[in-house]
Amino acid sequence: MRIGEFTISRQDLYEMGARLNGQVIDASHPIQLEPDQTFINAVQFDPVKIESRLQSPQHSDTCAGLLFELGVLRSASAPSLLSASSSNLSASMQNLGKLLGSAQQLTLNTPSLPENLPSWADKVKSRGMTSMGVGLQGYGIYSGIMGTAEALKKGDLGEAGINVGGITAEMGSLFLERGLENIGRNMMLSGGKVFTGFSTTSAGKYLARGAGLLASILTLPFDIYTAIKAFNDAASATGKEARDHYFNAALSLTSAGLSIVLGIAALAGFSAAGPIGIAAGAVLILGARIYGAARQVDDIDDYITLSTHERLRSGWFAFTGQTMDQDILDRYLVAKTDSNYGELLRKTARGWLDSELKDTVEAVVLGSYQVELQSVRHWKYQWDEAGGESPYIEEKEAVIKETDDAFDASEGISHIPGAILGSAGEHKAILWQLGGGNDTVVGVRDKPNQFSYGAGKKTLTGGDKDDFFSFRIADDTLRPSDLSGSRLRGGEGNDTLQLEGRISRDKPHQGVHINLQTGQLNLRASPDTPPLRFESIEALETLADVPNSITGSSQADRIVLRGNADIADTGAGVDTIVIKGPNSQVNGGPGEDHYIIADKTGATTLIEDGQDPSLIDLDWTLERIQGWRVEGTSLVLSALDGIDGELPQITVKVKGVYRQEADKRLLQNDKLIVRTRDLYSLKPDLPQQLDGDVSVDVNAIILARGKPATPPQLLKGGDYVASSAPHSSYFVHRHLASTVLAVRHVSETTLSTLFLDYDSHEIEAVEADYTIRSTRNINSDYLRYQDVNLTLRFTDQKRLTLKDMARNRPGVGSNVMGNLIASGLMPTHNFVLIMRDAISYRVGLPHHSYLEDQLQQGHRTVLTPGSLVERSGHYLIQQPAAHPPTVLKPQDLRVDIQAAPQAGILVLEGQAATYDIHPAADTILRLSTSVSIATAIGTSTWNIHTQHLSETIGREHIHLSGAQLWVGHILVLLPNDETGEALMETVRVFTSSGHRYDVEQEFAVVLLAEINAQAYSSIDAIQAEISLHRQGNEPMTDLVLIRHLQLRDDDRKAIYYDSVAEDWTLEGDWSRKLQHEDMHIARAPVNETPMDQ
Repeated sequence: MRIGEFTISRQDLYEMGARLNGQVIDASHPIQLEPDQTFINAVQFDPVKIESRLQSPQHSDTCAGLLFELGVLRSASAPSLLSASSSNLSASMQNLGKLLGSAQQLTLNTPSLPENLPSWADKVKSRGMTSMGVGLQGYGIYSGIMGTAEALKKGDLGEAGINVGGITAEMGSLFLERGLENIGRNMMLSGGKVFTGFSTTSAGKYLARGAGLLASILTLPFDIYTAIKAFNDAASATGKEARDHYFNAALSLTSAGLSIVLGIAALAGFSAAGPIGIAAGAVLILGARIYGAARQVDDIDDYITLSTHERLRSGWFAFTGQTMDQDILDRYLVAKTDSNYGELLRKTARGWLDSELKDTVEAVVLGSYQVELQSVRHWKYQWDEAGGESPYIEEKEAVIKETDDAFDASEGISHIPGAILGSAGEHKAILWQLGGGNDTVVGVRDKPNQFSYGAGKKTLTGGDKDDFFSFRIADDTLRPSDLSGSRLRGGEGNDTLQLEGRISRDKPHQGVHINLQTGQLNLRASPDTPPLRFESIEALETLADVPNSITGSSQADRIVLRGNADIADTGAGVDTIVIKGPNSQVNGGPGEDHYIIADKTGATTLIEDGQDPSLIDLDWTLERIQGWRVEGTSLVLSALDGIDGELPQITVKVKGVYRQEADKRLLQNDKLIVRTRDLYSLKPDLPQQLDGDVSVDVNAIILARGKPATPPQLLKGGDYVASSAPHSSYFVHRHLASTVLAVRHVSETTLSTLFLDYDSHEIEAVEADYTIRSTRNINSDYLRYQDVNLTLRFTDQKRLTLKDMARNRPGVGSNVMGNLIASGLMPTHNFVLIMRDAISYRVGLPHHSYLEDQLQQGHRTVLTPGSLVERSGHYLIQQPAAHPPTVLKPQDLRVDIQAAPQAGILVLEGQAATYDIHPAADTILRLSTSVSIATAIGTSTWNIHTQHLSETIGREHIHLSGAQLWVGHILVLLPNDETGEALMETVRVFTSSGHRYDVEQEFAVVLLAEINAQAYSSIDAIQAEISLHRQGNEPMTDLVLIRHLQLRDDDRKAIYYDSVAEDWTLEGDWSRKLQHEDMHIARAPVNETPMDQ
């Protein structure tokens, strides 16, 4: 049997441990084997036998190639290609299984780009680059599989993951971290054999169709050196790999989870009950006094030791309501505060270990402290200054003073006082809660250490793992003396220094300066004072809300900028910089730099020399990018801010992209790659030379299509209810019936996004209808609203109604005019509209007149175009969800689609056969042929029949627009041919009269190909209608088959109308010209049905 580009025997399948639906494929149990999509999705192999096969020099390459072929041709929803029958798989086979899973998720069809790309996106170049990305991804997976097979064949199991092709196929995701030119060179130098093998697979041949896709990699005119990343998310990275993948997650230790609430409980007082009667009240008061005094003394005795004399004296003072001796009160306050604070620390630590930190922290070590009394003045609200009264009362309060600690835990923490233990774990950290004081700590050598500390001189030493130093800075405590003499030693591992704290606006702070090259930290306000010194610190997070300055090292620095207007010069090395604070400026210096820019960062400035590639990750989506322009010698990217783009735009400026020479600007940095939050990879398309110094708008190329958002629910017309989820989305197709979307769950926070298959200018009217009632109370009229609906009417007279989208605002209301009282309207649900031409609106409340409502009570309809508030920016329209494909058998079939609610697009996948489709009205379906069948045999033929529909379908009801074919209210989605490489399906439409129209998607035409003669009473009527068809410039095939038209003396041959010669001809005897009297219509109908126009 032939599978794609490979021929395989039943014996080969048996020796590979093949099973079909759990049944072994061998000679004794014959199974009918058809290499169709059903077989490809169902076959599985025994990993043990596969491993043995790969170790055989004779069969290794063929076996590996077949596995890749099956993986690529297999549906993404099918089970794993390797069965789970063996529980003790080797590491190499586990890796092979992951690679085959990646191959199974690979889509050979070029990822389609959104229809309404932003104006700055170069559509032609973008489509070429996304097609190339699929080819590189497929090659990366193939080379990984062949590398595993090669290592197994050589018996080098330790190198079973080596990629012999030159492109890394990582288990977690597929990264292309070099330029396309370098990739091509590596493919030819070190992977010639693999490259040749890949070219013979279905994937290789399919991807090579586009004018030499893989060959073009070597000669691309675009100088791309940085990664086209994240083509596949089949598995997730772990450990340090995941940490470096998006390292700021590892940099940030949640300050909220580590903060300690400092509180001191007030001394308990008591109150006496009022008298019930004179005698009973006296007894109760006396008893309460005695009990209260004894209880108060007992409480004090719980914390400090009282002598007999002190107990009696304190009891009497408490009974008589006098103030106790100050010495006893002071001792009691100190002891109770010490006890309560210590208990608070222990409970907090235990809570961390049992909840949010239980998976990452093994133990918490608490620093020491002492409680001291401090005199505090409580100022009075008023006092008798003339009488000599003091304006304040001076009292003593307990304060916590963190003291010095000295711990050596290099061999463990079992002997460390104050340690709170949780569950042990090999990779769990030790959390040191040190606070202030002058502390000297040596962390656990074989554990990660997390030091959390405040002011004071520190000598902290980490271990051999990844240590974390979190310096908690308070706005009023950090002084130069707190830094002088402190030293941090990271040791081995990837160690991080974090400056944590929020600076008060009332106490401005000039920030700090950190030099990673010399290992020094200074206050910018006191640059000459002795610094805090550190060593072996690889990562840094700056203090928030203040202007910090950072000098990097020559190594690979990892820096998080959280300040306001931070300035960083990272120096040489492959640096990673996360920008979270506003208005930062970073000079990346030599080396490949990676920038991660958070949302709402204001104006960010980057300086790159253009010698090495730079990757810029943006924490916002593609549609928020509004443009790219060259200002002077800098490239500026601008993006929307605010939910409706109402805030000042965010900008990212890259300086030095051009070099000014006289009156010309010459390109010197064409090595920038930008990636959005939805994983679009972009490259600015920069001209080599610009004249003058005026600002110039430039385009960008989409290198890789991003991750599609959750597709919207399809609305086919009729009544629907809006979801109560926080966010939902819907798609409304044009040409379908009108739609009503009703609000049943009232919430001011829920949002529904509606993607409308209309341009904004096709909104003909916006109407609101509601019911108004007026009631008279004394001298005022009160208006109340209900049943408030908003309707959009389009130019095709279809409607979209948002039912109950607003309601009467609760409350009595206020005076709106004269004696008219109303509380007005409030939304019940939030709606946003995104149109086909990228215009977006937020739906506001209806605009109405209270006076007119009072005069015209009852049900009213008003025009309210102002209810659609246009949002700033260009927005991408999303296509509706699709159901999993229904794979049809490789034989001629009739497919009936029943009328039923349709929440998504129906997908039919053929296998090079002819399928007669009888759809229900308003059906939306997608037609395709599996790639393996289409490449090897050809595409399928689809006959769309409409004779069974109650709606009459003629030529005027058939519309072809790109990949959308409308047949009345039926929408047929065809393969998207953005790159000109897609294999086109053969689609034919039969109208209600039985005439056939052929759809030529490549040429965007619908051709008359067949006429049903039984729809006419005479041949003259057919001739007349053909003439009208020609006069209307409606295209037709060269030879139009006239079905049911026969020769009077021979009914075996078909008769055609020759549209070129404009006469009748006979099948097999094309030179013969027929006259009307030579022909007749077989089985003429009772009623004549005119031909479609």
